[in-house]
Amino acid sequence: MKTRKRIAITASSLHFLRSRSHLIRNLTKMGHKVFCVVPTEEDANHENEFGAELYFLPLQKTGFNPLSDLRFLFKLIKLFRRLHPDMTIAYTIKPVIYFSIAARIVKVPFINSVITGLGYVFINNSFRQKIARFIALNLYKIALAFNQKVFFLNPDDQEEFLKLGMVKPSQCELINGSGVDLKHFSYSPWKNKKPSFILIARMLKEKGIMEFIQAAEIVKKSHPDIEFNIVGPSDTGPSAIKTEKFQKYINEGLISYHGFKKDVRSFLRNSAVYVLPSYREGLPKTSLEAMAVGRAIITTDTAGCRETVKNGVNGYLIPPRNSSALAQAMLKFIDNPSLAQKMGQASRKLVENKFSVDEVNESLISCLNLSGT
Repeated sequence: MKTRKRIAITASSLHFLRSRSHLIRNLTKMGHKVFCVVPTEEDANHENEFGAELYFLPLQKTGFNPLSDLRFLFKLIKLFRRLHPDMTIAYTIKPVIYFSIAARIVKVPFINSVITGLGYVFINNSFRQKIARFIALNLYKIALAFNQKVFFLNPDDQEEFLKLGMVKPSQCELINGSGVDLKHFSYSPWKNKKPSFILIARMLKEKGIMEFIQAAEIVKKSHPDIEFNIVGPSDTGPSAIKTEKFQKYINEGLISYHGFKKDVRSFLRNSAVYVLPSYREGLPKTSLEAMAVGRAIITTDTAGCRETVKNGVNGYLIPPRNSSALAQAMLKFIDNPSLAQKMGQASRKLVENKFSVDEVNESLISCLNLSGT
């Protein structure tokens, strides 16, 4: 007889949980009772989206505010005592920390976390960020000690956590991100002769937004007809880039900014090459989606990003924070337009072999012993 569990899942936002909707639906179809805890209510009519119950608790997503964070922790403990979960799964920094601590306090039998990336405080080195990193590392160390399994999306993050003594080798599992739905993001070969470039990301400095714009400026000097598109929501974090900062580039026609789009498939199909000049990632889902559609990739040779590109096969790896190197990679596609289709085909094969959402979910469910009878 199958053992059904009561599973509580959390992340930093409802939007983030949407990208894990396949996992949530799979768990409910298997007979498990799933509760999703989301820090803020972002939209309505969402209860049936995952086939799971949703609970909203206020949490300041960025920075550490002791009073605000403690209120969230106490409310989370109260909620857990009411829901009686058998297992927790948490994504992103603050939910991982407070879910793990709350679950330990109420004696949840199985506590698990997914490290989706090291975030803003681990990338930059200002005095303020060093203080935030010190706090985050210590809270992480306390919280992760309560975890049975800690999942990493790339080997670099896993190695760093082991080196810092944050986790034990017996806790660690490496998975291929959250996977991508190969049917939803169906293959669509690039057939136009003129390449174009797209970046999909939140408007954050560490996503390489300004490097993308600077590279576009370099390329446009010799190829003024090439299109550069940016898609993604604004952000309120400490490294957020306000639209006004690059409004002049929009006005000059250097780039086109489309804001947040719930469905990005048409933008991917209308672009030849996907670009992500990020400083560091867990494993970027936008790159996987672009690969599934059949797009060549330009990204940085950094943690998480390098997992998506075989250099010279399905795209190019460039140094981070280097707009000149990015422009040179773009020019390769402009000088040889057939590269986009050739490398796009390689991207699709790579994502089929390694990053299918079904295979990724099966691996996670197996590691958590949720598929047994």
